[in-house]
Amino acid sequence: MLLRWRRTLRTHQFFLIILILFVTFRLAMPFVFRSGSYFVEQAPDIGDYLRWGALADSGQYPFVHYWSEYPPLFGWMMIGLYRLSTLLPAWKFDQRLWLSVVLQIALTLCDVGSLILIYAIARRLGSRARAVRTAALFAASFIAAYAASSWFDSAPAFFMLLALYLALRDQWIGSGVVVGIGMLTKIIPLVVIPLTLRRITAWRPLIKYVIALGATVLIVVLPFFLIRSDFILAFLRSTLNRPTWLSVWALFDGNYQYGIAVPLIDRFSPVNIGTPPQTQLPWLLINLAFLAIFLFIYTRRADWRKPINSIALGGLTVNLFLLWSKGFSGQFIVYAFPFLVLLLPNLRGVFYTALLSLLWVAEWPLAFMPLENQNWFIVWLVLVRTAILIALCVEYAAQVFPRVNRAAWRTGNAVLIIGWLSVLPVSLFAVNAYTTTTLQADAALPGLDLISDQSRDRTMPIAFGQTRLFRRLYPAARNLGEPTLLPIFKHTPEEARLDWLRSIGTGGPFWFITDQGDPTIADENQQAETWMTDHACRVDQTNAGAARVSRFIAPLNATGSTQSSSAVFNDEIKLDGFQLSQTVLKPGDGLCVELKWQALKQPSADETVFVHVLNAAGQLVAQNDMQPQSGFAPTSQWKPGAEITDRHGLILPATLAPGDYTVRVGLYQSNDQTPAQPAAVDLTQIRVAP
Repeated sequence: MLLRWRRTLRTHQFFLIILILFVTFRLAMPFVFRSGSYFVEQAPDIGDYLRWGALADSGQYPFVHYWSEYPPLFGWMMIGLYRLSTLLPAWKFDQRLWLSVVLQIALTLCDVGSLILIYAIARRLGSRARAVRTAALFAASFIAAYAASSWFDSAPAFFMLLALYLALRDQWIGSGVVVGIGMLTKIIPLVVIPLTLRRITAWRPLIKYVIALGATVLIVVLPFFLIRSDFILAFLRSTLNRPTWLSVWALFDGNYQYGIAVPLIDRFSPVNIGTPPQTQLPWLLINLAFLAIFLFIYTRRADWRKPINSIALGGLTVNLFLLWSKGFSGQFIVYAFPFLVLLLPNLRGVFYTALLSLLWVAEWPLAFMPLENQNWFIVWLVLVRTAILIALCVEYAAQVFPRVNRAAWRTGNAVLIIGWLSVLPVSLFAVNAYTTTTLQADAALPGLDLISDQSRDRTMPIAFGQTRLFRRLYPAARNLGEPTLLPIFKHTPEEARLDWLRSIGTGGPFWFITDQGDPTIADENQQAETWMTDHACRVDQTNAGAARVSRFIAPLNATGSTQSSSAVFNDEIKLDGFQLSQTVLKPGDGLCVELKWQALKQPSADETVFVHVLNAAGQLVAQNDMQPQSGFAPTSQWKPGAEITDRHGLILPATLAPGDYTVRVGLYQSNDQTPAQPAAVDLTQIRVAP
């Protein structure tokens, strides 16, 4: 006995290595990989499974209290897995976690069975090396792992392979029972039936097979039919009259959306279910054409008992079924994939597998999340996928009929070359489409449009007040100036922010932009605005869409100590002193004026501060009119004795003539522009050099 086990382990050691690594990876996957992707909150189907479970918690079950577009075993198996997941308290951050874990573990067990079956079937096709290579292709594939992460199709795919394996071993009763169970989870495993019937050469095994299959379906369906026959009939009508989606037929119908299930609330009544959808396609002719193609292949003379021919017929049947199907969801490729690795366990098969994997990700989530409404992208992926399925049909036919070998080689090469060559340009167009549509939909983008309209050049820094806004608008901002981000407050010390301000202020004025439309970052934006007002001189501010755009001047190269002043306005506010960033400037330079205010008593109204630059003739050449601290310190809120530091920025005209200019400061009431007394005070003079 021990010797036999050692011999078996030695014989299958390479497959065991694959199996152990496969099981380890797949059992760990649900605990560390998110079901779905970063593009979506969660995989699309897990929500439906949870809702079925919630109905079961209320004592309501499929085909007893409501009908389903899936066969009876599907919903009941899912409810069983849901029940297992409820044995653990819901995870505090996401109640879907344990159902996702239980589901993926169950599907991993199905995929382990599929891996073993693929190895066993491949052993019947040739050498042990071929079988190991076939198993490795299946185990390492993205397709199998992705399917088990979010969809239930790994289970019916397992039943399909088990029925195929039993048929290859001429175990007709077992194959009939298993294919019946598979069909009652999802309909596609029925593709094994034609190849099984083609292998049977006598009436007695044929009768056994038909009885086993029919009895299995009857035993499962009959109780539900007796309880609510209208629900079973509603399921059949919905299956036969489904609309088109994500198939070549959907393109003819102008439908670029994914398949949408009937809402649960509508499944409690079978009325008006299965009404034939509107279509421009002649489905009677289409059905007859596919039937003729299948019968032409099915009736050819060949040794159908030869395993390679039976498997090739299975691959042809599955692909023709998928090509004929009105709708196509990415997970359907799980049913075609085993035949691909069994019949093409080589580099050619790898190229097909990799391209199908990319197309699945392109379909979900890319086509319907970041590339939403990009119909050209849907057209591309549907056409390439359809071409691959057709090419594989020719490849499989060549396994049975050597005369089509040359056609299979040419067709496969053409599809693979064109398909792979199209990936790069399509990816570039997709990235551009995503960037353009995402930016256009951003409520803060008008802020950058404002900067574009007012910028004289593309070198003026654009500072963002918040990380999320920076990452959203950086692709557009980088073409307008030098994007930079105010250092994050909770991660950087104050000195780092001051160094950052000094570094971007050396070149003169800079833009500062915040998002006023996103309530989730309102506090961060307020903190950034306040900090900038406390440390730099605001020239102006404008609201554009959801963005608030300001121009600032950093208070660099200060002239020294604050100069005193004794001006008093309305007997309420005293100007204690002032400081200028510089007194000698060039045309186009920025000037920062820092004012020191003191409240002699609480001001009776809100005052606006104006800082004007006048030429020798008293004409205004530059100005800044703004409430103290950019409106963050309105004068009506000043308490007696309060001392306020207020900064104002001005930008001199680029065409300003050289000479001496006067800096004048004053106040007026914000609501009616009534001048305060005295109306203004001349602070000092500045010189504009050539």
